[in-house]
Amino acid sequence: MRQPLSIYTRAARLESQRLANRISRKFQKWINKQTPEAQSRKARPLIDLSVIEAAFCELGVTRGDRILIHSGIGRLGKIKGGAPGIMALLREKVGQDGLLLFPAFPFATLMHEYVSSNPEFDLRTSSTKMGALAEVALAAPDRIRSLHPTHSVSGFGQDVAHFLEDHHLDDTPFGPHSPFWRLADAGGKILIMGVGLSSVTSFHLTEDRMGEEFPVRVYLDKVFRLKCRDTLGETVEIITRCHDPFISQVRDCYIVEDLFIQEGIYRKILVGQHFIGMIDAQRMDLCLQRLAKQEHLTIYGRIWG
Repeated sequence: MRQPLSIYTRAARLESQRLANRISRKFQKWINKQTPEAQSRKARPLIDLSVIEAAFCELGVTRGDRILIHSGIGRLGKIKGGAPGIMALLREKVGQDGLLLFPAFPFATLMHEYVSSNPEFDLRTSSTKMGALAEVALAAPDRIRSLHPTHSVSGFGQDVAHFLEDHHLDDTPFGPHSPFWRLADAGGKILIMGVGLSSVTSFHLTEDRMGEEFPVRVYLDKVFRLKCRDTLGETVEIITRCHDPFISQVRDCYIVEDLFIQEGIYRKILVGQHFIGMIDAQRMDLCLQRLAKQEHLTIYGRIWG
């Protein structure tokens, strides 16, 4: 077998749950049609930037911080000033000595579906599918962007080139030259706004760090060679491995949420209709390595067989 037996057992159980959930949603949709009052949507709260700033302060956002931001700010509510207002606030909080990084992934599907379409990534023009805040970051005139066909990152601030300029040198998205690896080594933070742990791609950093020692084979054997255009418009070929879509379907990052909170790795605050949270990137990685090695626990479940 390619994977431990526990992975196949978990996959079968999750597929049964998904089927039951689909049936339940269809039934609820039918019920809602019979009772129009159930369709009334709760109005999105209006959130002042001062509320966002207070959350940042409580979570320890401070001058000189190095932060990777994952966001879906619309889930918090309707924010006065929108994404540009939050961006200005973040830049003010970390100051000129700080660093802000944003995922600039050009896809919102499974990685395998995207790379199989034979895309051509253009560092200058390819969009990001990572939300309004990531779009504002990508449009900033002083940002730079890493050259990677699937997991590009944009950012600005102190030493930003060190974090982004070598990303294409690894054959996996989260290798030693990646911003994810370098952020953890630098004692950086991960800020999540309106999204949960399932949006935190740095979980994959631990898999790359452990390599063959990680108990699950998260990458397909096939290596993809994708065409990209660099800052000068020159075509370059970048090699990357791809996450196994079967394994992606059994991933559950919330398995470790309570432990992260108990150990002080992760803090979150309710803001509007969702949460703003902060994660210590290095401690997260060390904790995940410990769980995998000592307790055989991963975001793909407890491993056995």
